[in-house]
Amino acid sequence: MGFTYVNVTVRGMKASRDVRMLVDTGSTYIVLDPETIKELGLLETPYTADLLLADGRKIRARIFLAEVEVKGRRGPAFVAELNVPTPLLGVHALETLGFKANSKTGEMEEISPEGGYLLHTDRQLSQTHK
Repeated sequence: MGFTYVNVTVRGMKASRDVRMLVDTGSTYIVLDPETIKELGLLETPYTADLLLADGRKIRARIFLAEVEVKGRRGPAFVAELNVPTPLLGVHALETLGFKANSKTGEMEEISPEGGYLLHTDRQLSQTHK
């Protein structure tokens, strides 16, 4: 079982940048350091998240919002602020973009349409949007 890295374009209010991230299916959120978050001008939410680190420590992290793009697929993503040596790409962003990591090949595989699924029938939608 190997590590999967992917280039992710992260867009904020001030700038955008390509960031090489480790795909971490044990992480809920994208994790970026405070300097990168500030440089890009990511939108701070009023929320924090209690996170359990791989070494067993529990921390509270501020949560930001960014637009991310992987292999031409774009979508919104929550970003946890934490000093990390390697930026992490968590499962929420993977699922939003419709990817999974193949640990054998190290490649990203499309598993769903870009933007995810809408769980309504046409009839339900037409009744809702009258």
